[in-house]
Amino acid sequence: MKVKLTWIYVPSDLLPHDEKDDDNDMEVIADGILEEFEKGEKEDLEIDERILIPASILSSRIIEDLPSNLSYFLGRWGGKYYSGDISGALGEIIVYTILEEKFGVKLLDILPLREVKFMGMITDTFIHIGKYEKLKEFLGDKDGKSLLFVNVRSSVKFDKATVRKNITRDLITSESLRYPDNYSLLSYVFGDGNIIMVVVRP
Repeated sequence: MKVKLTWIYVPSDLLPHDEKDDDNDMEVIADGILEEFEKGEKEDLEIDERILIPASILSSRIIEDLPSNLSYFLGRWGGKYYSGDISGALGEIIVYTILEEKFGVKLLDILPLREVKFMGMITDTFIHIGKYEKLKEFLGDKDGKSLLFVNVRSSVKFDKATVRKNITRDLITSESLRYPDNYSLLSYVFGDGNIIMVVVRP
């Protein structure tokens, strides 16, 4: 199964962290991220569908035979309606599988936090960067002591206004955890196989 990743890097000093800054500045950043997505280069990544089955255990929703929905979700037949629960769960397992395929992050090291996430205080999960050399190298974390806060959203279709709102909200939540020394990965999965991967670096 192939997905198309658009990596967008946001340095910490672009984001508001000061009382003089305004959270509305996050909307400007969100617009910039969407512009980059619309014109940016895409990385084709082949993911092993067999990994999606154990990854589905990490979903915060109990959905029978979740991986069987992936072919429909990623547009092979198209037109199928999905509830927020199903598309959200599919987005989670796709991103967790990407983390294993690309960076070697073991599924057993992923602690799903989505139930707590609904309180608006934390991301979907976090990862100790130092355990994974490829991830450490990719992020540029020299000492490997930092955390990577990972958030996942997904939808069958790309709606710019909705994604803009979600990016703004996710940046505010993740910055309260990430700043000043950690990293964030904000992921937005769409039914055509496109995925926005926003990396926030210290």
